[in-house]
Amino acid sequence: MRRPLTPDETVLYRRRLSEAETALHQLLIGKKSVSLNYNGESVTYVQSDEGKIRSYIAELSAALGLIRRARRPGIRA
Repeated sequence: MRRPLTPDETVLYRRRLSEAETALHQLLIGKKSVSLNYNGESVTYVQSDEGKIRSYIAELSAALGLIRRARRPGIRA
């Protein structure tokens, strides 16, 4: 089980989630590329990377407890 996020981590993850959702929106409305900065690195996504941004959004949402992660088939708790 994952440890709870600290208040500072929660603020950071919420900010990253907002940025990622904005980036996804920009791609979906036709922007050619978008860049996100996190962990001291810049990542540029293009329209063909939509799935990667959606996965990143799902990771952040799960870390914040907004969604539950699906269990992989064959893994039992």
